[in-house]
Amino acid sequence: MQKQSQSKNPRFSVVIPTRNRASTLGSTLQSCLSQNFENYEIVVCDNCSTPETRAIVEKINSEKIVYHRSDKPLSMADNWNLAYSLVKGEYVIYIGDDDALMPFALQQLNLLLDKTKVRAIRWEPVIYAWPNIAIAELAHYLQIPFGNGYRYLDGREVIKGVIGGIIPGPLLPNVYHSLVAREILDCIIAKSGRIFGQYYCDTYSSFAVAYHIDKYITLSTPMVVMGFSGASNNIAFTLMRRKSEVGQNYKVEHAGAQMNPLLPDLPSHLVVLPESFLAAKADLFPGDDTLVLDRRVMLGQLLKHMPIDSLDEWPAAVAEIRRSVSDDPELTAWLEAQLKNTKPKTSKRDSLRPQFMGFSNGRLHLDVKKRGITNVAQAAQFAAKILKAGGNELVVENENFASRTMRKLKIAKFVLSKASNPQP
Repeated sequence: MQKQSQSKNPRFSVVIPTRNRASTLGSTLQSCLSQNFENYEIVVCDNCSTPETRAIVEKINSEKIVYHRSDKPLSMADNWNLAYSLVKGEYVIYIGDDDALMPFALQQLNLLLDKTKVRAIRWEPVIYAWPNIAIAELAHYLQIPFGNGYRYLDGREVIKGVIGGIIPGPLLPNVYHSLVAREILDCIIAKSGRIFGQYYCDTYSSFAVAYHIDKYITLSTPMVVMGFSGASNNIAFTLMRRKSEVGQNYKVEHAGAQMNPLLPDLPSHLVVLPESFLAAKADLFPGDDTLVLDRRVMLGQLLKHMPIDSLDEWPAAVAEIRRSVSDDPELTAWLEAQLKNTKPKTSKRDSLRPQFMGFSNGRLHLDVKKRGITNVAQAAQFAAKILKAGGNELVVENENFASRTMRKLKIAKFVLSKASNPQP
């Protein structure tokens, strides 16, 4: 079955690759259909799921939804690339099947595109931990970023900063949880035949897009809710260090997608970023000598933050790092010198949730269990109410101190009074 969207040339294509997550997909689709904007399509690319996924789509029965199911299981990257072949929109946004669009997202993005004429926009997301998240103590956590401004970034300069270890990777314009013009994605397809790399598929797209745009916008107003459910690959890889069924299954399913042998196969974003960069460079800009990875920078950071939970894991991790530098005698000598001065140690696992709830660093941290929020669509509606209470008009320059203080007072008052009941 493939339903056609009601618009032949929509402004936006919201793409949802999915596989056997019917329990969360319904809420994701509900959020996408709750927009105060009309000219868009929703592309659901079903990776050979059980019949429950199709049943969810058919029950919703929206003309905005384009549904396609592959007849055999695909790798994540292959399914995501297949999904792109189905889109018709001028601008493309990928979200997960446990994520949500904020109710004002497409309207706000449309206004911003008309105003700035940029071809890519990234933003800070709301974060929501589903009740069934694999790490029980994180359940029901909601994080809302506060900001009402945007600024311009240069794609290639950001790439330099990311591979140099001085700019965080999420500032790149990832097609996943960002917006990119289809003309840019078509250009990437023409060169490499794909948008998403085989191993860390979405991060690959970050470098691919950044290289092909002169400037893009980073936006502090959230346009999506990044949901973390029991089947989240992000949780399994980063927070659980592949020590879960989800993490192990992902590795098995992608056994045919080989990581770059010049990098250690360790569960850390310090590896994800350079692996994705090297893959994108090999495909798209192999001759650009202005963008070169210094493996010493990456390895130095990795030795300080080894993704291990016990010292028993140290020898295997070091052996994997040694293997990755065996191609380069000079780099091997450097590594051995570093190891002589490095005391084996574990590193604390990353966590979504801070120790204390409330305002911190421009974000509101809440436990929403008692507020009756049980899915990502409800989280999006709740977060939108709070943002509206604080004012979410987009501006170029940062707010002054007095404005920030007044907004926080308004928001705190609203949280304590009117925002207690989510929409069903």
